[in-house]
Amino acid sequence: MNYINRKIKTILLSGLLSMGIVSTGYIAFNKEIVLVVDGQEREVSSFKTDVKGVLEENNINYDSNDKISEDLDASLENGMTIEVKQVEKKEIKDTTSVDYKTIVKKDSSLEEGKSKIAQEGKKGTKELIYEAIYHNGYLARKTLVKENITEKPQNEIIVKGTKKKETKNSKATSSRIISKTTKSNSLRTKVMVSATAYSGDSITATGTVPKWGTIAVDPSVIPYGTKVYIPQFNQYFIAEDCGGGIKGNKIDIFMNSESQCNSWGKRTIEIYIVK
Repeated sequence: MNYINRKIKTILLSGLLSMGIVSTGYIAFNKEIVLVVDGQEREVSSFKTDVKGVLEENNINYDSNDKISEDLDASLENGMTIEVKQVEKKEIKDTTSVDYKTIVKKDSSLEEGKSKIAQEGKKGTKELIYEAIYHNGYLARKTLVKENITEKPQNEIIVKGTKKKETKNSKATSSRIISKTTKSNSLRTKVMVSATAYSGDSITATGTVPKWGTIAVDPSVIPYGTKVYIPQFNQYFIAEDCGGGIKGNKIDIFMNSESQCNSWGKRTIEIYIVK
């Protein structure tokens, strides 16, 4: 169709020339131009002398952000292709998490080699602001220009003991003190066990709600309801739960959070079973 239109124009102009209506100089200023706007191509004819003139003539809107393949004051040439890319700037917002830091503090009241979590860590959030550049409606580039902390992270604080371990003599003294203070509870012979930890919302095997002070046991070794003294915590625990992996001389200590369980890991400790 474009070829036919150009052919018709050539025939008409040739006729006008032969009739003396149009001079050869007038024909020289008529240019066939290809305009590409928003990715759409079309052919136009123009008697304008520069790029700006043919854009205005064809009602092509543009601003300082848009990209034009030719300078606005460039002279028109027959067969010239002029491409206009519509450039749009937008602001895009996104959010992401901010990791917390782990801070280790020393505690002289806690025995050396032991540690505990004094404060749980909590991630924060921040807002990311990007400048997005679109060419003809398609994203061409996205650049991070600003970050805003919307919620500060809460650092995790771990306390590590620096108190020196007791000597043999002091352990003997300590054992005598334990015997005196727990005489009414009739401590049995000391038992060495492999101790792990668990947490979560559930019901124990005996129908109670687990809490700090609850332990899971092998009931064939430690019957349900047995009071167990753990010197490491200087506290009594109650055997109220069991588990598939708790067999023989093993116990599982309920703790209040998963991070405390991870910190505890698996340890071999001594316990005393109360009659």
